[in-house]
Amino acid sequence: MRRMKVSVVIPTVNERRRLAETVARLRLTAGRGDIEVIVADGASTDGTAEIARRVADKLVDSPVRGRAVQMHQGALAATGDILLFLHADTRLPGGWLGALLDAWASKPRPGATAYRLDFESAKPVYRLIATLGHWRSRKTGVPHGDQAVACRREDYARVGGFPPVSIMEEYYLLPKLARLGPVVVMEEAVLTSVRRYERNGPVFNALRNVAIIALFKAGVSPERLRRLYL
Repeated sequence: MRRMKVSVVIPTVNERRRLAETVARLRLTAGRGDIEVIVADGASTDGTAEIARRVADKLVDSPVRGRAVQMHQGALAATGDILLFLHADTRLPGGWLGALLDAWASKPRPGATAYRLDFESAKPVYRLIATLGHWRSRKTGVPHGDQAVACRREDYARVGGFPPVSIMEEYYLLPKLARLGPVVVMEEAVLTSVRRYERNGPVFNALRNVAIIALFKAGVSPERLRRLYL
């Protein structure tokens, strides 16, 4: 049986400091696996695009800046069987590719997969946030983007992909994919940066995220919620 090819789509805006390291580690830990790396850049001004041309298989210049739009453009350029959407400041686990392929070879076939959330910091507050985030993603079936969400490329096209929203894009895509199969959150953990949490403080940031989710479910538009996220 042919092994599935994985297209890793990385949306970037001014990620010059992290991109080369992220891609290098991605390739190293993939071993001889069949992957392609696609960087979807949102008009970076710090030289990110130049780095992407050196380290990625494809660079997609998004006409509009925004993670959902950029990831969609990257997905359209992908040729893999599986699309994996990876934030530039998130590190996949060492056995990420094997775990991913095993999940997609299981029965019933998933509608989407994601990794367990963890952070680069060992502070207790981040362990608590990661534990609660893992519980939330399993309970709701909507893991967040920094958990490296993946789906089949044909399924992504079938449900219409990411919509052009400014925030909460996973809450539009994943419920549609969940109708095609279960959303599987693997035990292998990603390590994501705490830089956004450190900006306003981890507790405030975590509570704000909970509030944004609640407001979204209450019907507040992503455009209005975006103001809370900045």
